[in-house]
Amino acid sequence: MNTRGPMPRVGLCALMVVALMPVWGCTPTVSGVSLVKAGKPTVTSAADSGVAVSFSSRIDDFGVDLWKATAASANEPGGNVIVSPVSVHAALSMTVNGATAETAAQMRTVLHTDSLDPIEANRQWADLLTELGKRAPEQTLEIADGLWARKGIAFKKPFLDADRDHFGAEIATLDFSKDNVGGAINAWVSRNTHGMITKMLEDGPKPEAVLFLANAVYFKGDWMTPFVHEGTRKAPFTRADGTKVDVEMMSSSGSMPYVANDVLQATRLPYQGLDSAFYVILPRPGVTLDAAMDSMKGTGFTTLRDAMDSQPATEVVFGLPKMDVEFGADLADPLKNMGMPRAFDANAAQFSGIADSPLYINTVLHRTKVKIDEEGTEAAAVTVIGVYEGSAAFSQAVPPEIICDRPFIFAIVDQHSGAMLFLGSVGDPTK
Repeated sequence: MNTRGPMPRVGLCALMVVALMPVWGCTPTVSGVSLVKAGKPTVTSAADSGVAVSFSSRIDDFGVDLWKATAASANEPGGNVIVSPVSVHAALSMTVNGATAETAAQMRTVLHTDSLDPIEANRQWADLLTELGKRAPEQTLEIADGLWARKGIAFKKPFLDADRDHFGAEIATLDFSKDNVGGAINAWVSRNTHGMITKMLEDGPKPEAVLFLANAVYFKGDWMTPFVHEGTRKAPFTRADGTKVDVEMMSSSGSMPYVANDVLQATRLPYQGLDSAFYVILPRPGVTLDAAMDSMKGTGFTTLRDAMDSQPATEVVFGLPKMDVEFGADLADPLKNMGMPRAFDANAAQFSGIADSPLYINTVLHRTKVKIDEEGTEAAAVTVIGVYEGSAAFSQAVPPEIICDRPFIFAIVDQHSGAMLFLGSVGDPTK
């Protein structure tokens, strides 16, 4: 039972468009599997919140790994790198349901689910999606999953069932040679991100494409205590290379959660409804973003959150740039470097759980967009996977200043499970 307000959309609640499926009444099938409308997961483990928190820590560790690998391969060092751990993990988790042998082992290791039985990992995802669906009416969190399958391919029922039952995903069949597959996916992307992200696929699929898996996350929340507009001023922001750029710096002072160590300072801004919060992690002068990220792996981020809850709030002078930033990348190379190269090898990938054709992952497209102003935050993320044929201890400090006038890290976190919905570093708030 939802005790914190109406259940938002969890699953592909918007994939009922004429371009995708002209006639619902004809009950189309994929190798004998009837298509069903999307919704919340139907198979869960009835786990308590402690299990959800434990599983979320796996997603968070994956998110830190993903940020590090993506930042290392970025074309513009020192720029903004913003990922959605929940989105990418969900899309890859749906894909690994069709992987076998070494390909599956590599993917599950990268996803930090290698110690879980695959069925249990799916159930944990279903539990988490169910938990994330419980929102106070003051916040919006929508998560959508879906598969677009090429007509004529004999996709395997256990794979389709797993993604439908545990992720609430909707499955659509299209004639990839005739239908506007790119247009269908882009329309779904725009709808499920409220227009924040409008395009993921520039062109139609190549002839070798047989399946696209997608996840979308949309979040909107107002600050519990808004910034005063009159307090926003032009201020310099120093990039990693020492150059400066003027930003619109919002400011406030008052009693706030605060933790610090030799590596970083951190605080938390609650959103109305209290289901999610915005964490700001500012590396100490001379400490790299990479080192600060490393401190949040394992129990680091949990320790940070626990310290904020257990220690009394303190007076903090706080500054945060207004932002309207976006990030996009093909995560194929970062994921290979994280330890799952076989999934991308056209000659060696093992996805016989999806279909009997020799399949491999060709692309993992990821795009995020985050807007932050005096009133609150709006953020969206999309992950599209193309399958083709062929810490340290924290301690209370003296009343501090946290002025984000140099590269910093932020995370938008579900407060109940601890799952990072978004994790990013800001090297230039003006981009």
